[in-house]
Amino acid sequence: MNFKFTDNSIYIVPNSLKLKLLDLLSKDRNIYNITFISLEELEKHYFFDIKEEALLYLLDKTNENIDVLKLMLKKLYKIDITKEYRETKLNNLKNLYFDLKDNNYLIFDKGYSDYLLTKNIFILGYGMLEPYQKDMLDSINTNYIEITSSISIDTVYKYHSMKDEIISTALKIRELNTKGISYNKIFLAGVDNSYNFLLKTIFSMFDIPLYLKSTNKLTSIISVKEYLKDKDINHIKDNSLKAKITKINDDLTYAKDSKYYDILLKEKLENTTLDNNELIESVKVLNESLEIPYLVSDDEYLFVLGFNQNYLPKIYKDEEYLSDNLKRTCNLNTSTIKNKLSKDNLIKVLGTIENLTISYKLTSLTGEYAKSSLLNEFNLKEVDNLHYNYNYSKDFNNYRVSNVLDTYYKYHEKDKDFDFLTTNIDSSKYSSFDHKFKGINRPITPYSLSYSSIDDLAKCPFKYYLKYILKLDSFEESFSTKIGNIFHSVLKDSYNNNFSFEESLNKALKDNTLDSRETVLFKRLEKELKIIVDYNKEIEKRSFLTEFYGEKRLEIPLSNHATLKGFIDKILFKPFHDKTFYAVFDYKTGSATLNLDYLSEGLYLQLPLYIYLINKSNLFNNPTFVGFFYQYLLQNYKDSEEQLKNLKLVGYTTDDKIVLSYLDEDYETDSFVKGLSIKKDGELSSRSKVLSDSEVEDIMNSIHKALDKSLKIIDNNDFAIAPKIINNKNISCEFCPFKEVCFVSASDYVYLDKKEGESNA
Repeated sequence: MNFKFTDNSIYIVPNSLKLKLLDLLSKDRNIYNITFISLEELEKHYFFDIKEEALLYLLDKTNENIDVLKLMLKKLYKIDITKEYRETKLNNLKNLYFDLKDNNYLIFDKGYSDYLLTKNIFILGYGMLEPYQKDMLDSINTNYIEITSSISIDTVYKYHSMKDEIISTALKIRELNTKGISYNKIFLAGVDNSYNFLLKTIFSMFDIPLYLKSTNKLTSIISVKEYLKDKDINHIKDNSLKAKITKINDDLTYAKDSKYYDILLKEKLENTTLDNNELIESVKVLNESLEIPYLVSDDEYLFVLGFNQNYLPKIYKDEEYLSDNLKRTCNLNTSTIKNKLSKDNLIKVLGTIENLTISYKLTSLTGEYAKSSLLNEFNLKEVDNLHYNYNYSKDFNNYRVSNVLDTYYKYHEKDKDFDFLTTNIDSSKYSSFDHKFKGINRPITPYSLSYSSIDDLAKCPFKYYLKYILKLDSFEESFSTKIGNIFHSVLKDSYNNNFSFEESLNKALKDNTLDSRETVLFKRLEKELKIIVDYNKEIEKRSFLTEFYGEKRLEIPLSNHATLKGFIDKILFKPFHDKTFYAVFDYKTGSATLNLDYLSEGLYLQLPLYIYLINKSNLFNNPTFVGFFYQYLLQNYKDSEEQLKNLKLVGYTTDDKIVLSYLDEDYETDSFVKGLSIKKDGELSSRSKVLSDSEVEDIMNSIHKALDKSLKIIDNNDFAIAPKIINNKNISCEFCPFKEVCFVSASDYVYLDKKEGESNA
């Protein structure tokens, strides 16, 4: 990169390019009066900056989602406040600007534009400028530094799979390193999160140090989740993590007394990632090098992976907060223009890289891919052979032996390297591999059980070990999870005397932030939720059980180091004479299995376990069972009649008709319990799911056996790989996140006796 600096200048460059230019500047013998600034920083000085408190002000003033408000704040530079707009969204942005200005939430740097006119202004590294940015730059006499560009390669590498692409890249990197090229001078680009696992696995085989920036949010850490519950910083043991959270708290001092403090805190934590320790020497991912020129020097090497259609060049769609039609009104780049700029900029940037390797894949574990059409324009020769070199890694050689032997024994096909590998590399361990759990030496520490952990343990003890002992399962808050949280919150609030659906929903939405796409999807569900609330209020007018617990947490001791806990969505109850009659409800936005035949095995315990907790705790005086039910909140339906029918309760009731009437006084004519009906002789029909007192007692005994069995497995560290088969169906492995870890074989399966009671209600 030939770059000449000019004195008395301001260089507008991305921060990553600034570091590169500073390095060049340090080698220049001349002394310059130079300032580096990013385009984003320039906009804040040239137009205005927005105080952080503005977000709290808008949360207080509006009922908007926090993500929507942040989007709106980002768009304020992009509208012309002197124009009158017909479009509501644009006028809302314009009104927002004046609202913030009038209330002193905007910071204006007066005189900055005049100051800029006394400087030589240069810009480099921004290939997708908006028209309003160009107007700003032209008004301060900015010089656009041209990129010297020419594609330096004539070959592109084609691979059948992502794994082959990464293996070949690792081999090329090892070859460079053996020639004396430091790993610090080798970079990867085109890499998203889908590459991370294979990159880490394969590079470690070759002893290639790899630095990947963390994508783990602070809110994914268990101690941070605990901290969010009660704001006790003592939950955080790691000092660096504690320092991060303390800094975030200090930044939010202005919101300490606000009802939105928790939302703002959670939002900041969700947008803060963990820092990985950077290695002294390592290969690094530098995806910015595909958008910003000159990040890779002439003595450095860039491997661009995943050069596939819809990935490179980056594709923009008309899905943003401001649609293409609104962008035309505002004189902004539409998705069509941005796609052309994206392509042109990628070509220019690649042309600045001296040592470039490009590859693409056809498949990965999650899908198939096509070659980027841009590669056809480059007119590059394709190489589609993966040439293995067995001089770099013993671990990789053993891995290859296992692969070729797998192919040979399963499909009777010989890899081209089969003879060489089986002759020159020891393959004796291949046939001696034993995947069985060998046991661990683990002291007994306090733990708690829930229906889900007991169910996981019953389905496969090894899954419990990985999930609850090693804690390998990471929780990701999906859209369906947020929907469940919102529905549960509003349904709980609906039993308050001063309940307002709108206020409750707004509160739930603020606690469960939806992005702009999710907000659109939720609009229809909002109507469904209102119908569910009204339906429950209407049917419960027919119930004698008029008292309510919502999201009730119960916990009882099982031993001196184990407890059993449950979190019950809804309990309706009524003390009457010397008894307390109760019914238990669990809301489901997904599916659930209602089956009482395998309780002693620890399976399908949720509703029965809640009954067990109520009977063993001190919640009620002389608790008397009325029923336990699932209510399915989101199901397909063709009309409103079927929609209401789908909301009927699914579960078991008492067979005592007098007690049953406490739940539903109209159960004989039109019960809100699905399947509950009366025959002509007045008796309950055979298809009604009912339980006698002795059957309820049997359920209690079965759960007691399941709990004893669970404690014995955990306390003895007996976490065998033992998935369960019921009625020829594997109920354990189908959705298990660890099925690629255990290497389960047919001999591991445990076949449970066939029962007829299974119901995916």
